[in-house]
Amino acid sequence: MKKLKDKLEFLGLDFRKEMIFFVLFSVLFAGVTVAFLFWRGLGFLTMFPLLGYAGFAFFFFTRYGAMVNRKLEQYNREFVNLFTFFGVFVSDGFTVYRSLEMVKEYASDALAPHFAKLLQDIDEDKSVEPYVRFASVFRDVSVKEVMLAVYQMVDEGEGGVYIRQFQRLFGKLSDTRHSLDEARRLDRLDTLSFLPLCGAGIAMLSLTMSVMEVMGELMDVL
Repeated sequence: MKKLKDKLEFLGLDFRKEMIFFVLFSVLFAGVTVAFLFWRGLGFLTMFPLLGYAGFAFFFFTRYGAMVNRKLEQYNREFVNLFTFFGVFVSDGFTVYRSLEMVKEYASDALAPHFAKLLQDIDEDKSVEPYVRFASVFRDVSVKEVMLAVYQMVDEGEGGVYIRQFQRLFGKLSDTRHSLDEARRLDRLDTLSFLPLCGAGIAMLSLTMSVMEVMGELMDVL
């Protein structure tokens, strides 16, 4: 339950409201099942409301994990976009701190607070810890390497060697991110091509169960 609450907090959702919605939908499904039993009686078709509820419950709780994954992937993608600007600002002669301030202005509402916290932590702590904490927001471990390179630019100077180190690590991260995005788009296309077959299978299963239901009623008559 705690893991579920942590996921909902990360997503900005209210645990109580989500559970109330689930309970109300469960009651609705129970009512539909009872009404179906009065209308059709026990039979193969009775399985449909039960299967529908099982599918709903499974989707309801597993979707949070998918939503968290999508948000983390969005974070990683936005990091690449924002630190492209950061690299430009630093190369143009701005300090690391000033570059981070300027990048924060382009951040989304979800990431802007993390940038603000990073800048606040840098004011209070001149060690590498603020950069490591900021990197922990992101799933990709390469982000930590990039942020360590950013810290080195502050701690040991902002000369060309450190800019090149940042550009090398960031370029590697950016290339990996673009490759993953391309692979994900191809996977989605493969999934879409499978959907018609899945729909045909469901339709065939429904038809088969309906025929069996009719045959059972005919056998009862005979």
